[in-house]
Amino acid sequence: MTLRIGISARLLHNPPPGLGLPSKRMQFLESGMAQWIMSHGVVALMIPFIDQRAPRLRKRPPLHDLVEQLDGLVLQGGIDISPQTYGAQPWQDKAEYDPIRDEYELELLRGFIDADKPVLGVCRGCQLLNVYFGGTLIQDIPTQWPGAVAHTDTVRYDRLVHEVHFMPGSRLAGIYGYEPRRVTSIHHQCADKLGKGMALEARSPIDLVPEGLRHTGHPFVVGVQWHPEFHLNGGAEDVLDSGPLMMAFLKAAARRAGHLRRLAHEVALVRNRIG
Repeated sequence: MTLRIGISARLLHNPPPGLGLPSKRMQFLESGMAQWIMSHGVVALMIPFIDQRAPRLRKRPPLHDLVEQLDGLVLQGGIDISPQTYGAQPWQDKAEYDPIRDEYELELLRGFIDADKPVLGVCRGCQLLNVYFGGTLIQDIPTQWPGAVAHTDTVRYDRLVHEVHFMPGSRLAGIYGYEPRRVTSIHHQCADKLGKGMALEARSPIDLVPEGLRHTGHPFVVGVQWHPEFHLNGGAEDVLDSGPLMMAFLKAAARRAGHLRRLAHEVALVRNRIG
């Protein structure tokens, strides 16, 4: 069967009037993310956000059924995670957050992790993995991480790159080897205290800012700070090929799906014998 990968939605609570829905919340998927996943011969499906506090909601969305129908979860990048989620105060008065998206994605994470299905977090998604397991975040690298190199640039945006080093024995080193690689850098936050079971997978070699994380208690729960979907096949800036990372994620999804199908077949055989 073709693998089906769920992608968390980005939320736009106040869309510009020109989009034709000035007072409606919108959900969207960055096209590069869909292309990155589906170019490997699988189906990518954005998982809609359903406001469970809406007055006309007839039934609670069936999270268990949703997780059961999908083989893995990819968490998109986006707006900063609310510091209240990990028990901190905002680093500045005008900082912007989306606690609604936080709650939505944390519930998705719970469903996929409880089912032991693979999860891949990108940028914000990497940070959310750390928060889910009880970790905290550096809210602003330029002001809170002394000696940090530039990790974000409003002018160069996805053309800002720097090297990452993969940690010895890490899952990412197993995918890419130990040679330093160049990646996109579009983040001003990163992991601080690691969550329970989380391990450092990659870091920036000059300032040691965390660039990749993994949970050691699950077959594939991995987060990266860079945007693999922005540099397919290496890209023009000679950055890390995103293909091997996606293939490792999909192989984990295929193994899990095969295991579940075998279990279902065995249960069916037992029921037939009993019947």
